[in-house]
Amino acid sequence: MSEHSAAPARGPSTSEAELLRQRVEELEAQLAQSQKLLAIGSLAGGVAHDFNNLLTAILGYASLLREDASVGPQVLEALDVIEKAAERASQLTGQLLGFVRRGGPRRVRVDVHQTLGEVAELLRHTIDKSIRIETRFDAGASHVPGDPSQIYQVFLNLALNARDAMPDGGTLTLATTPAAGMVRVSVMDTGAGIPLHIRDRIFEPFFTTKDPGKGTGMGLTVVQSIVRSHGGRIEMECESGTRFHVDLPLSAAQASVCAEEAEAGATRGKGSVLVIDDEEVVRQVAARMLNNLGYHPICLGSSREAIDYYSRRSRDIDMVIVDLVMPELSGQSVFERLREINPRVRVVLTSGYSQDAGVEAMMDRGAKAFLPKPYRLAQLSETLAAVMKA
Repeated sequence: MSEHSAAPARGPSTSEAELLRQRVEELEAQLAQSQKLLAIGSLAGGVAHDFNNLLTAILGYASLLREDASVGPQVLEALDVIEKAAERASQLTGQLLGFVRRGGPRRVRVDVHQTLGEVAELLRHTIDKSIRIETRFDAGASHVPGDPSQIYQVFLNLALNARDAMPDGGTLTLATTPAAGMVRVSVMDTGAGIPLHIRDRIFEPFFTTKDPGKGTGMGLTVVQSIVRSHGGRIEMECESGTRFHVDLPLSAAQASVCAEEAEAGATRGKGSVLVIDDEEVVRQVAARMLNNLGYHPICLGSSREAIDYYSRRSRDIDMVIVDLVMPELSGQSVFERLREINPRVRVVLTSGYSQDAGVEAMMDRGAKAFLPKPYRLAQLSETLAAVMKA
């Protein structure tokens, strides 16, 4: 053998091999966690959609009872409680839908102060009493355009992180200040703060300092994504505790009126309305509300049956309300079939999922409106009155 023959290639050292093995294990764990989140997200989205159908019945019948002149003050008081609980449940389903990204964010006028007040009230009833909740709202203008459930989710996630940072108690502060065309929301705690060496990683997916099983590492990632989708920014500072600052652009002066103003009264109408929805409770409450508003309802649970009915009676039907999630034919397929029968058909799309690009595409092709579930009598009447005038 030659004295100059090549030496055998050196393999990775034991320490390098161990580091490589650990990295592979970390990536496998992240992949497993990602797949788990996808499965949970799919389940959560389905649950949220079904729950919004049930909430449609609850809020629908509650709004019908309010129209009854014989209802006494005790019943009205009970209705207040029912409606507030149902609205809170609706916000929770909105958070689930935001988590699984079923539908893009809505753009309505959101009162940041009201939302922070709701978060504070929830925390006062749920977290350890050793943590004091303080609110300080110094921003004069507090209305922003955005998705109410997603904005609520941002503030709640940040507040829960602040809670976790104070296992021995402390003060959690929710504050607002004006910021050049924006409103700044600050969520502050008096905990130990975030170590300097990990501050640059807090928004990374799957990065968490919590014990295994107590955190997914996705909370701040989702928060940052929502804030950016609303045209805002988020930053953090750690001085005697941790402070997260969220800046959101303020609404224009001519922004749409609050939902409470829309609930002021129900507009009556006339004509025949075909409701296509596979949920019996939704068909029942829709029929009652339509009757109350002066319309003649025809409610069918089968998409194929509804298409056949419309093909025979299209001249007698003034409007069609179509649920987008149906077991036989999708709402989109039903919409296209109805347009083939009558290109001028008035169609209102409805769903327990929020409005997304698919809905917008159907509206570009002729759908008249989108009615998100759950809806009340006034929301239904306003939508139908606008569509009938179109």
